[in-house]
This record gives sequence, C-alpha cells and structure tokens, in this order.
Amino acid sequence: MLESDSAPVIGLHGLTLHRGTLKDEALAVVRSALLSGDMKPGRIYSANSLAAQLGVSNSPVREAMMDLAGKGLLEVVRNRGFRVVEMTDADRQEVYDLRMLVEVPAVVQAAQRGLSNKEQSEVRRLLQEVLDTAETGDLRNYLDADQALHMGIVALLGNRRLYGIVENLRDQSRVRGSYHLTERGVLAQSAQEHLPIVEALISGESEVLQRLMVEHLSYARP
Repeated sequence: MLESDSAPVIGLHGLTLHRGTLKDEALAVVRSALLSGDMKPGRIYSANSLAAQLGVSNSPVREAMMDLAGKGLLEVVRNRGFRVVEMTDADRQEVYDLRMLVEVPAVVQAAQRGLSNKEQSEVRRLLQEVLDTAETGDLRNYLDADQALHMGIVALLGNRRLYGIVENLRDQSRVRGSYHLTERGVLAQSAQEHLPIVEALISGESEVLQRLMVEHLSYARP
C-alpha cells in the first residue's frame, strides 16, 4: 500500500523500539501516541513515516497499525495510510454503555470473588504506580499505569476473552477522552479516585465499588 509522504509526523517523545519484538513494540508506541493525543482524530498517518522515525522496516509498523485498525482505533485509507478514528457522540455513548455492562460488573465480580494476600499486594503496587505517575504529570506514563491497574483487576477473573473486550473498550474510550486530564489539570484528581476503588475491591464492598466505578468512568460519557 502506497502512503502519503506528507503524512503528519507523530510526536514519539523519546519512545523507541527494542529489536526482537518489533511488531509488539510498534503497537505499544502507536497505541501510546493515540491515547496521549499525539495522534489526532481524523488525521492520516503513514506507516512508512513512522517506521523511518523509529529506524525500523515498514512491515512491523504496518502490521501493528493493521491490528489497531482491527480494534477500531485506526482505519485504512487506501494509498494514503491510516486515519485515527473519529468517535462521534453516538459512538462514545455505545462504548460507554458497553463499559457499564461489561467492565463495571467485571470489577465487582473480582471483589465478590475475593483477593488473596498476594493479589492484594499486587493491586496496591499498581495503585502506587498510578499515584506516582500522576505526581510527575507525564500523561503517557499515567495512562500506562492507569491501564495496568484497571486491567490487573479484570485479570483477577482469569477470563481471557473478557479481558480482551474490556481492554478494547477502554482504548476506544480513551483515544479522544484522555488528554483532557492534563489540559484541565485533573490528573491528580483522577489518580486519587483509585484509592477508594482499591479499598472497596480489597474489602469486598461490592455495592460501594460499583458506585465508585460508575463515577470514575463518567469521563467516558459523551
């Protein structure tokens, strides 16, 4: 597929690939750029251009971007590259509704299941990463830590398909809805919301946890 030489350059902010896992690393780089807002909705980006920025061949980067297209985050534009999907309010409402139906009950189910001492320690460690990265104000690192915490909780259920569904819904919500955290200066506030969520999870207070999760995910509502 031919791609436009005038495609916009993605701000990678020092992100690089580690040879040996080029496709996975490329996927992580592009996903991070999508969620942080460095890749703008509606704009077209060239896999060739990104590969040149990263100093690797085109194939792993194109494969990574095709994977993200399959997840609804990018769309293929023939002979030009990949466009970041623009989520309408109707799209965002659909994703939000699905998160209420799938993600919130999954977290509640994890609380009802109960956490071992080892699992409690790991969740608290992930929580501390969220708090620490919020203090630095680095949106990329915060989003990674936030995702690790939420997906770490879902992973407690041991359901691979559920994990994949929640992960994809979260990514679709955040392509357009995350960089406002730094613009509005509420990164620390968002991080602090995780404290009572984790405590309710560990203590098994499912009704409280459900309420807290609904409030926490309100950013995803159109």
